[in-house]
Amino acid sequence: MTGCRTRFKTGHGMPCEKNTDMERDIKCSDKYKPAVHDTNVTKGETTVIPVIEEVLKVDKKLVETGRIHIKKHIEEEEQHIEIPLVDESYQVKKIQVKNQIYDRPPSIRNEGDVTIIPVIKEIAEIKIRYEVTEEIHVIKNKTESTYSENVNLKKEKVVVERVSTKK
Repeated sequence: MTGCRTRFKTGHGMPCEKNTDMERDIKCSDKYKPAVHDTNVTKGETTVIPVIEEVLKVDKKLVETGRIHIKKHIEEEEQHIEIPLVDESYQVKKIQVKNQIYDRPPSIRNEGDVTIIPVIKEIAEIKIRYEVTEEIHVIKNKTESTYSENVNLKKEKVVVERVSTKK
C-alpha cells in the first residue's frame, strides 16, 4: 500500500445510525502509485494521477432497550391417590408322616403355594436310611388391599414481566 492514507471517525454527534460507530479509511488504490508533482513535465510524458477509494469499517455495540423480571412461585394442589398393596403372610403346619424311609435325605420341594421341608432322623440299621417323621408345610397367603391418602403436590409457575427503561 502506498503512503497516501487518511482516517476519520463518525459517530457521536454526527448524522449516522445511533448504535453504530463507523470509521472511514481513505487509501490510494494499489493499481497506481501517486505521481510526484514535477513542474518540468515535457510533452509526450505521462503523469500518473492517484485513484482514491474509501473503505468503510462498521462496528456494532450493545444498547439496552428494556428489561424483564421473571417471577417464579410454587402452587400446591391436593390429589387423591390409590396404591394397591400386597400383604404376604405364612402359615406353618407340622404334619406327622409314617413309613417314608429314604436312602438319601429328601430335598425341600414346592407344591403350588406350599413349600414342604422334610424333617428327618437317622435310623440305625445295617444300612443307614432316612425316615420322614414329619413335614413342615409353609403356606403362602396373599391378600390385596388399597391404601388411600391425600397428598400435596407442588408445581412451579413462572411470570415474565417487561420493564421499560427510561431514555
